[in-house]
Amino acid sequence: MLQSAKKMLLLGFLCVVVTAQSQPQSESQVDSSVAKSPGKALLFSVIPGGGQLYNRRPVKSLLFAGAFFYYGYKYSEAQEDYETDLANSKLHRARNDKIWMLTLIWTLNILDAYVDAQLWDFEAYDIDGNQIPEESETVKPKEVRDIDDTE
Repeated sequence: MLQSAKKMLLLGFLCVVVTAQSQPQSESQVDSSVAKSPGKALLFSVIPGGGQLYNRRPVKSLLFAGAFFYYGYKYSEAQEDYETDLANSKLHRARNDKIWMLTLIWTLNILDAYVDAQLWDFEAYDIDGNQIPEESETVKPKEVRDIDDTE
């Protein structure tokens, strides 16, 4: 049981890494490191943490993947305990709680990846919808020094 879970985890990780590699693009296409597609983020987030990797958020990816696989492992332990004593309602409830946590983490993973892809350029605009210029494009005011009239 544990061996198959490890193989599935490794296969999922390899799929995310292979599909997230950048490909050469023509000049007419938008640079994928700049623009994020919510559809691709949804597709990658089927594997917990995949959408966050697509959105270039590795810490979030590790958190979601780690939490999902932690509760997956805890679920397998709870299932084995429940199978030893099917009449125990506490073991049944503990197993079901792990399923709910897995579902919650997976759903939050998908929502986070989608919203993050939607808001990839959020900080580039001000309240009125005008694009904020890059710092190199802004005109900086001349430095003002205090006038010393004692001389």
